[in-house]
Amino acid sequence: MKRLTGLAATIALAACGGWIATLLGIPLAWLIGAMLVTMVTGLAVGPVEVPRPLYRAGQIVVGTAVGLTVAADIIERIVPHLPAILGGALVSILIGWLLAPLLARWGRLDRTTAYFAMVPAGIAEMADLAGRHGGDVGAVALFHTLRVVFIVLFLPSLILALMPAAASATQDTTGAWDGPLALALIAGVAAALAGTRLGLPSAYVVAPMLALALLSGSGLLEAREPPVLLALAQIALGLSLGARFRRATLRRLPRALAGGIPVVVLHAALMLGLGLAVAAAFGFEAPLLLMGYATGGTAEMVLTAQVVAADAALVAAYQLTRGLLGNLLAGVIYTRTVAPRATPADKDIT
Repeated sequence: MKRLTGLAATIALAACGGWIATLLGIPLAWLIGAMLVTMVTGLAVGPVEVPRPLYRAGQIVVGTAVGLTVAADIIERIVPHLPAILGGALVSILIGWLLAPLLARWGRLDRTTAYFAMVPAGIAEMADLAGRHGGDVGAVALFHTLRVVFIVLFLPSLILALMPAAASATQDTTGAWDGPLALALIAGVAAALAGTRLGLPSAYVVAPMLALALLSGSGLLEAREPPVLLALAQIALGLSLGARFRRATLRRLPRALAGGIPVVVLHAALMLGLGLAVAAAFGFEAPLLLMGYATGGTAEMVLTAQVVAADAALVAAYQLTRGLLGNLLAGVIYTRTVAPRATPADKDIT
């Protein structure tokens, strides 16, 4: 009972943070406000425990919302982007590999930890791989969380500042609590569970999106999620991001943070710059490429796309490809290029 009461209080505080952020006109307000309040609470008071099902529920809502907006011509829209999607994913991994020695040097981390901290793929997957190869799991999870938080905090405002037209884009707010919506959410949950069993990356976002895209694009199901449901999803995602900051981990890694944060920011900046360059070269929309090439999480970037009324399905294609290739290639690249140079002596510098 005490744990449930504490969780309820944390959710209420996070919701208040999101509401204040909306009053301030902050893009992605419910997520950012909830994240910042939860982060401060965790660091000032004590660790915040957020049940994993709550985070997954938020992901399912986001994936379902995107799937319901996918038009039948999605394949035609993705095909011209395929070279940029694949190339961007590979370049992001290459940049992470190139910057890993810099993180190791500036952050006084061993090579294994630095490498898995810089590969822009799933947080859980990279932390697990680092642990299997003798790296610091806590440090890897922390740096990946910092990566996502940095992008979530700055990218929406950057897009609106560089492309004022995005600020005037209007979102569809005609969603209703009705039977079709209930069917859509049920289908989203079923797809997420199936995607997890199949090992699909970001399954709780991507699988519902794919399933609802098929149902919506074929005309079998038509629904829209009410704004309040998306706000609740943002709060769930913000809670989970903010709760990843633990006072004990930050205290243990002061040198790593001081030296590593600039490297994480550099990686993000290089990818955003690449996004602008590719958009100009191929004639793509700049906001779309910024969100596609950003090294944030799939759910967070899809939500950002919805905030600026961009093509969320295309953004998801970029993010899914990067995550999939990162998860598939990280271990192979490590074994062939990093492991031969990683020695037990590396651990002495952490």
